[in-house]
Amino acid sequence: MDMELNADQNALVDAVSHIVERHLALPKDGNVAAVVHSHYSDALDRDITEGGYLGIAREEGFGPLGAALLVEQVYRAPSVMEVAASAIVVPQLLDEDLPRPVAMMRKQDLSLPVRFLAVARTVLVDLGGDVAIVDVKEGDTEAVKAIFAYPYGQFRQVPDLAKARILKGAGAKLRLWWRVALAVEAAAAMEQAILFTVEYVKNRRQFGRPIGSFQALQHRLAVGIQMAEGAKWLARRAAWSGSEVDAANAALYVQESIAPVCYDLHQFNGALGQTLEHPLHFWTYRMRSLQGELGGTPAQARVLASEIWGVKAA
Repeated sequence: MDMELNADQNALVDAVSHIVERHLALPKDGNVAAVVHSHYSDALDRDITEGGYLGIAREEGFGPLGAALLVEQVYRAPSVMEVAASAIVVPQLLDEDLPRPVAMMRKQDLSLPVRFLAVARTVLVDLGGDVAIVDVKEGDTEAVKAIFAYPYGQFRQVPDLAKARILKGAGAKLRLWWRVALAVEAAAAMEQAILFTVEYVKNRRQFGRPIGSFQALQHRLAVGIQMAEGAKWLARRAAWSGSEVDAANAALYVQESIAPVCYDLHQFNGALGQTLEHPLHFWTYRMRSLQGELGGTPAQARVLASEIWGVKAA
């Protein structure tokens, strides 16, 4: 993998970045920040969709790595849109687009709240060996209140998978690209949360000086950005290679990094950083949601051990 982006990739990043710049404002309630756990940005979704970026993985010279670069930029925004499943996962399973937003879930979680299910039009269900494609009609799902920075929802009635379209033998591929997608999403949110905090500690003064001038805080932020950079490049490598080892490694690393990074960032932002009026939670709660996805670190570690040493993954 080339560690330098080429001209086309840089052009993609610049183009998407300019779109995202228009959507960095916090959700508002009148003239003040809205006290919400999550906010789905229909405007950002429309701009990205109409720009044709969701199909970037199928464009020659871009592939899944181009889709990962797209997701990185989109997740700079405090508001969310469904992008990773549509841009990273779906093109690796099908030669066609699916009605979106797209949610992903495991068969055993059909009765549980899942991120993006509140707004989804299609659900990819991991059946183990196969994948079910479930069409979601209006009224099939209901929104669920959750502290995580995604719109959560659940089925009003568990869907009959016998009526779903089945992708035979696609389960392993779905899980591979799902791991890539969650690694890219979490790494992007982690980097943006750290950059937000760096700006805060430059301006927050205590004891007559910016708190960012204290060496202990600088050291911990340095460790955080090291974790974020590691997560980003492992995710990019997994998107580039399509390797099960790289995908599991990226997902494992980022999920292990979430807890210490979130702890530090909320501490550095002080008491206000614990409130919904403060924007930090739009990224850190997003990370917390992804921390346990696809079975969390134990599941990723078992897959990694199985791929490297032949240890059976439970």
